[in-house]
Amino acid sequence: MATPQFKPKYHWTRRATQFGMLLLIVLIPIFGLFRIDFATASFFIRDLQVEWTNYPFLVGLVLVVGTAPIITYMTIGSIFCGWACPQNLFSEMANGLTHKLLGKRADVRVDGPGMVVAASKNKAVNWLVLGASFLLASAVLAYFFLMFFYTRSDMWDFVTGASSRRPSMIVMYWMTTFFIFIDIATVRYLYCDYPCLYRVGLRLFRSPDALHVSYDASRASECEKCNYCATTCITDIEPTNIRITDTCVDCGECIDACDRLHAKSGTIGLLRFKVGESENRMTWRKMLGKVFARSRWLVGVLFLLGCALMIWGAEAAAQKIADKEKRLQEDQKIQRIADVCNRQCAPLQAACSSKNMAGCYQASACVCACTLEHDPASPSADSLRQCVRNGAAHAQASGLNTPQAR
Repeated sequence: MATPQFKPKYHWTRRATQFGMLLLIVLIPIFGLFRIDFATASFFIRDLQVEWTNYPFLVGLVLVVGTAPIITYMTIGSIFCGWACPQNLFSEMANGLTHKLLGKRADVRVDGPGMVVAASKNKAVNWLVLGASFLLASAVLAYFFLMFFYTRSDMWDFVTGASSRRPSMIVMYWMTTFFIFIDIATVRYLYCDYPCLYRVGLRLFRSPDALHVSYDASRASECEKCNYCATTCITDIEPTNIRITDTCVDCGECIDACDRLHAKSGTIGLLRFKVGESENRMTWRKMLGKVFARSRWLVGVLFLLGCALMIWGAEAAAQKIADKEKRLQEDQKIQRIADVCNRQCAPLQAACSSKNMAGCYQASACVCACTLEHDPASPSADSLRQCVRNGAAHAQASGLNTPQAR
């Protein structure tokens, strides 16, 4: 009887999650969901402009950005790194392309054992294809990265040349492309170990109760002379002896590898995802209870406070924009009425002079009466009626007729 084909639990699900996160990151600037504008010192959330002087929103953003990672450190551990972080996705893809073009054990990373290239594949065309692939990917990624700082129309005009390319955009684009190229080509996972602030925080706040890869040491005899899980580890660590300070990203590749090997004998692997260490069956509710008890609710309270401040600040920004738009519409309305009334009363205004003050009063009363006719609900209606009455009184004293106030 044929052995049933093994289906990995995590590999393709993780790949779908990674590409889904990458697609989300790309769609955010494409649809204008979020943008940072240094020219106006503002965040743009859709069409909502939130200035950096909006301190409730700014403080809330700092609280959320500061506490959200700590909550993930204590609950889902480093699963964000292995399942959602674009840095890891492109590092894995770069490793795969390098192995395909330069050999199965090829290594060109700056933190690797040195330049390792298969002699049969150490050809100029392979290096050219590898470099061109990295450069093309870097150029595309740089474009979408800059869309978080420039408008969509600005970036499209920059690419198509529809408008003159600003020197600042040219410099920013090619500098970004260069740094991304260096990152993909040579840095890769080294970025996670040192510059990445998320990983630094993970090493400081990660809890043993968080989600992690667990090894069934009671079956250690089955691992003798086997190193299969370690060969599939994308961060080159020993899955059978993972320490809390290791660079494990909870990708699950080692679990799939161990399960694949044991599936041939009809047994389960020795590796699995586990939550908690002190209890055999730690539920999510118990884990969250322990996390919040240890942090005395401070982290959770600060996170919720940050969310509330961001909502408050966003509402204040929306109200400010609405008030500004209302004032603009009112000013346009006033200007439009003024243009109509000035044209209507132009003959009377032309008759106004220092020798004909009565004509001036008549012209003034005409403008006020016309304004009232077009905007009877104006906040200045009482003043406009008084203007008509005063103009009528002075004009009648000189024997002239004026429009009556309504």
